[in-house]
Amino acid sequence: LMSTLEFDELFETLKDGVSSIAKETVGKYAEQATAEGQKALKTLKGDLKSWTEDAKNGDLSAADLDFLLKGREELTEMHALEQLGIAKIQLDKFKNGIIGLIVNSVTGLL
Repeated sequence: LMSTLEFDELFETLKDGVSSIAKETVGKYAEQATAEGQKALKTLKGDLKSWTEDAKNGDLSAADLDFLLKGREELTEMHALEQLGIAKIQLDKFKNGIIGLIVNSVTGLL
């Protein structure tokens, strides 16, 4: 089983990653996007922990994880950012960047 410390480290990595992805993808809206992305992570924290455990146990593949994340409104909606007028293509890059980050970070632990 994954220790709480291991998961906390993973979670911090994800939060930092969201900030980097925001800077790369949405530029001048990076601050708002970081806040929104980190809020989504916090909402998903319990699920992320169990998905990470499942991935470590071999019960969840990278493709499964990608599918689960793409089904989560916290990551796919982000209405607050849409209202800022960020171009859809930038916003999609940001959202897909976060999903990719999570998948790569979790599967990187295996």
